[in-house]
Amino acid sequence: MKIQIRERDKRALLLLGGALALYLMVTVGVFPAFDQLNGSASTAAQKQEQLMKYRRAQVRRGNYVRLLEQARKNVADAEAMLIRGDNPSLASVELQTIVEDAAKKVEINFSQRNISAARKKDDFFNEITVAVSFESTPNQLVTFLSEIRNAAKFVTVRVAQVAPVQVVQANPAKGDLKKTVRVNLTLGAILASPPVPASAGKG
Repeated sequence: MKIQIRERDKRALLLLGGALALYLMVTVGVFPAFDQLNGSASTAAQKQEQLMKYRRAQVRRGNYVRLLEQARKNVADAEAMLIRGDNPSLASVELQTIVEDAAKKVEINFSQRNISAARKKDDFFNEITVAVSFESTPNQLVTFLSEIRNAAKFVTVRVAQVAPVQVVQANPAKGDLKKTVRVNLTLGAILASPPVPASAGKG
């Protein structure tokens, strides 16, 4: 028995076959490709974010390098203002020279002078001090302290005691009031490196 398929049924079968082929193509080809494309886009976004982080880190690294270089320069410049501490004797001589030169400029004569041994200030620096006593006019004292402040090396006033030499309750009947003060100062200098003890290296 021979089955005859009408023209209309043929077209329906062809449409059904085409629809089935299209479905298979979309299911097997398009959807996986679309999923892969979405995954690739997500991966690309992650890679882009990582790249941005790396670039920011690279830029900051350059900034850190510049900051470290500047910090090293600042430290070197600051330490150049300090008295070297690798030799305690030379450090003491340098501090005394700074103080005595400032005194000579304003014509101050020390009645007493006593320099201390270097002692630890903190984990990085040591300090030496010199105590001086003298009499001067207030103007001489101010000029002397100004000379100390403007010295090539960093010297600070640790202790200052100033008292008038002549205590008066009223103006003198004859002559001028003696404007002289008695001064006791302790001046300190930070050493750029820990001093080497005199006994170092001796067996």
